[in-house]
Amino acid sequence: MKKPSNYIFILLVLLLCNACEKNIDLQLDKTPPMLVVEAYINNNLRSYNYVIIGKTVNFTESQFANTAVEKATVTITEGTYDKGKGYQWNTAGKVTLKEGKMPAMHSLYVPGLYFDPRLIADSANAIMGKPGKSYLLEIVSEGKKYTAITTLPIPVPIDSLTNTPPFKDDSGRVRARLTVHYTDPDTLGNAQIYYWSNRYTKSTFGWGALGTDRYLPNTDELVNGQSIHITHSAVMPVGDTATYYLVSIERPVYDFWDSFNKARANSGPFSTPVVLKSNIKGSNVVGCFSGFSVSSMKHVMK
Repeated sequence: MKKPSNYIFILLVLLLCNACEKNIDLQLDKTPPMLVVEAYINNNLRSYNYVIIGKTVNFTESQFANTAVEKATVTITEGTYDKGKGYQWNTAGKVTLKEGKMPAMHSLYVPGLYFDPRLIADSANAIMGKPGKSYLLEIVSEGKKYTAITTLPIPVPIDSLTNTPPFKDDSGRVRARLTVHYTDPDTLGNAQIYYWSNRYTKSTFGWGALGTDRYLPNTDELVNGQSIHITHSAVMPVGDTATYYLVSIERPVYDFWDSFNKARANSGPFSTPVVLKSNIKGSNVVGCFSGFSVSSMKHVMK
């Protein structure tokens, strides 16, 4: 006769196996919609100064995507920061952005996209960021106001662009990888994002549509004032011409995009949650007003 303890052990195993087959019912509370803001001001590309406004929907909705926010009032005001007086805004030069058919979007109307209307009739005078200046973004939507401030740092010049030795990919096409060379300024707190355009990005629009590893280095305590050499993982055809954008950003913008990358790499609802470090102020809003100081250079892949 078997010992009673053996029967107890078998019973526990059976219970555990049955428990593994049970469905898990997650109780997800509905949350109010959140405004999502993606805004840019840069010193290099006038048509790449724009604001996109959307609104989140609940996880349980049938279409899990942001919805565009139309008919908002969106303005950008240039100013300076005085340590003794704070921000001084040039309200006379405030620019009101409008929705419409943006030239860079091949005359398509994109709901929720706001830009300087002078891009259509007077593009040479459309809003352009200036290094060292600060910018105030103001949004009024559905009776609520949202604000953000960003400052364009002094751009870091590109020393040179090169590429790795060419190689053949799996399909036999000759490719190479792009390498950027620049010198980190002799001041702490610098950070960069890296973008480039080539033949494959000519029909696209926006910073997110450009080729990028969206590589964000950590703060420059360990490389301050040193020569930097970064080879990107993306491959390009030999003979193609790449336009490279070295984008210098201030720390709050770096913090947002760093948290965005970590959230994008998150592996689902059971992983450690990541909080986006938004610089947009207001009720129930997330996003970033990114001040980009851009240095650019062209390179033919050899």
